[in-house]
Amino acid sequence: MHSTTLRRSLLAGATAILLLPLTACGGDSDSGSANASTAKYKLVQKGVISAGTQAEQPPFAVTDASGNPTGFAVDLMNEAAKRLDLKVQYKTTNLQGILAGLSAGQYDIGVAGVGATPERAKQVSFTTPYYWGFTSVVTKKSGKETRLPDFDGKRVGVVSGAVQEAFIAERMPKAKLVKFKDQTALITQLLSGGVEAIVLGGADADEYVKKQPVRIAVEQDSLQGSAFPLRKDGDPKLLEDIDAQIDAMIDDGTYVKLYKKYFQDPVAADLIKERPNLAKQVKGTDLAPTES
Repeated sequence: MHSTTLRRSLLAGATAILLLPLTACGGDSDSGSANASTAKYKLVQKGVISAGTQAEQPPFAVTDASGNPTGFAVDLMNEAAKRLDLKVQYKTTNLQGILAGLSAGQYDIGVAGVGATPERAKQVSFTTPYYWGFTSVVTKKSGKETRLPDFDGKRVGVVSGAVQEAFIAERMPKAKLVKFKDQTALITQLLSGGVEAIVLGGADADEYVKKQPVRIAVEQDSLQGSAFPLRKDGDPKLLEDIDAQIDAMIDDGTYVKLYKKYFQDPVAADLIKERPNLAKQVKGTDLAPTES
């Protein structure tokens, strides 16, 4: 269980495809090596990891001013792919699009903050979680609510299919659930008064608090971590190797460096249970889990 003293550490629409060159130095001398590396994986497109991502899920996956995907999940995936001598081709969609695209064989992987729930694991395969955070109920800054029962009878928004939908059903059963296709619609409806509150992952909520006149009314521990989903019929070797590269990033300090770029909160104790080598990296630092 996380300590509640910790702070909180989808723009579906036009499709954007970006091919990021993540192999080592170019040149004919490298092509043979790259081909040998990519041939060992069964991919949607030979030699390229096809990835569904989101354009508006800060800080995990967003589109920058130049139209390129960025964020914690994207940076982590790009580094893992680089170490595997692979390229990543990104296609922007929303959460439902990522999961449906994986099931339909359109993508090899989803690169975003995707909760690794047992229900989703029936349709996709998950890496070991790479992040663990909080669930936040967000209102306009003028809101006075501080407890979950304060939202009884009120319209509470959520991204359709997100893990927070189950959170509302379980912990806010008397609220009036309103579903939206992505986070852009979600925050817009909150600000316009279409809903009185929205429920987000804690890190996502933190980003909106920085940029919009909203507040976090209630924060509770997440029940599962965020992980990369892959095709159920995909290459298990790819999943295994991505996991191994994340562990290698933990061991050499790259993971912590990327984490600090996007989060100020301590690393969750539940994440350290999943990736125990993190304990050594954060021991004695402000990223060490806070004792309950």
